[in-house]
This record gives sequence, C-alpha cells and structure tokens, in this order.
Amino acid sequence: MRWLEPESQARLKGLALSPRRASGLSGAPGKHRTLARGHSRDFAQHRPYSYGDESRSIDWKAYARLDRFYVREFRAEDRIPVFVLLDRSASMAYAGAGRPSKLDLGRRLAAGVAWLALAQGDEAGLVTFGVDAKLALPPRAGAAQLGAFDAALTEAEAGGETDLSRAIEAAAEALPRRGMVVLLSDLMGDTAGALKAVRSLSARRHEVLVVRTLDADEREFPYEGPCLMEGLEGGEPLFVNAREAAPAYRAAFARQAEAYAGALRRAQIAYTTAETGGRWEAALGRLLSR
Repeated sequence: MRWLEPESQARLKGLALSPRRASGLSGAPGKHRTLARGHSRDFAQHRPYSYGDESRSIDWKAYARLDRFYVREFRAEDRIPVFVLLDRSASMAYAGAGRPSKLDLGRRLAAGVAWLALAQGDEAGLVTFGVDAKLALPPRAGAAQLGAFDAALTEAEAGGETDLSRAIEAAAEALPRRGMVVLLSDLMGDTAGALKAVRSLSARRHEVLVVRTLDADEREFPYEGPCLMEGLEGGEPLFVNAREAAPAYRAAFARQAEAYAGALRRAQIAYTTAETGGRWEAALGRLLSR
C-alpha cells in the first residue's frame, strides 16, 4: 500500500475504533457488542412479548412457569460503517521544508483508520471534500476494501477555495447512513462555522472523532523580515514584516487552537492534532484513547 506501510500497521496494533454511544450503531455482524434482537448464544435478558416479535424468540420454558409470554434477547456483535471525511481543500497542499503535505498526512491517517476498521470486521468508507463533497468510496468490509481505499486516497487532490463549514455540511449530506465519522482537516477558516458543522455531525447521531492536520510552520510562523504572504485558497497577496507580525499571529493561532480543543471537549467529541513532521500513528493513539 502506498499510504500505509507495514511498520505503521505494527504501530497501530492494539488500537480499536469503539463507538461510545449507548444508542448503538448496528449493522451486520462485527465485533461491537450491543444489546440487539440477535440469535447468538450469548444470552442477555428476558422481556415481555410484544406484537410483531418472532415466535421463535419466545421462551416456552418461561411461559410454562409464569403463564406469560417472554422473549429472549441476546448480545449480538454488530458491524458499523466507519466513514473517513478527508479535507482536500487547497490549504491542505501546504508542506513545510522537508516535510510531506498536510494532505499526505491526511491520507496516511485515513489509511490507518480504514485498516483499523477493516481489521476489526467493520466497514470503511471515504468522503472527500473541498469545493464540493463526494462519496469517493462506499463503506464495505473485507480485505479488498483496503486496496480500494488506498487507490481512492491517491486520487484525492488538493485544490480550490473552500468554505469550511459548508464543505463539512456537504460531506455530512454525502454519508449514506449513520456510523462513526473520523474528520481529517486542517480546520483553517471560520472557527465558529467549522465547530457548528462538526457539532451538526454529532447531532445527526454519528459518532464523531476529529483530527486536525497541521504543519509546524502554521504554529510557529518561523519567518523573518519583509515577506509576501500568499493564501493557498485565494485572496490578495499581503506584504508583512514577519518579525513584527509573529507575536500577534502566534497568539491568534493559540486562541484558535484552544477554541477548537475546548469546544469539542465540551461537546464530548474526541479531538487531537497531528503534524506533518511527527508520528501520525501516535496521533491516532491519542485520539482513540479518549
């Protein structure tokens, strides 16, 4: 695979994508234990018979003792769809000196999430978004899906000016059904709008996890002297004295970072950051341990 080397797979072993919502995200048999009307042998409880229940679920021994109909419920293992939402807006093309682009970082994170989902018997699907959003790969299970995922990630290219909040909302509309959603984006743009869009994913009863992809240059602003700053997503170039602008820029970046971390924590949405120069597997480890 282009975006997931064997050594990365080894680092990811021991991690699991597990939905935390009590409502359950049910589907075909997988490895998530939920209370459902299944037919496994792992008995859970009795409950009174309701019109429409299958006759084969009636516990006739309980009826003989209690003279009332009860049905048996079992714990079923359910497969859930895991959707990766990958930002392919133009800002994701940024790459600091000697480092991969943020989009390449996102591709590796996406491949890692897909590998974890498929390894535990779940389905993996991919939605990419920029100027538009599209279901690049419908969710499926099985080993063949990993190769298809790798190819779809290779086809995703960064470009275009994007309204982040609208792009995330469009990506949400592209999801065929409820599941776990892992959003991979640099979250550059209107912070309040982006947070509203992310919370709307949770309001649709998806299990939402967010990884913000960054380059160290965006945090440190390591420039000096007069600079011509050009935006990757359009806008007029701007001449600045980098030394004078750096303190205000770093303070603004820190405020935005805290706004994302604080708001998503309060919304009980798992969140972490990943940088292009670091171990992306460690970022997934932090995300999935929360």
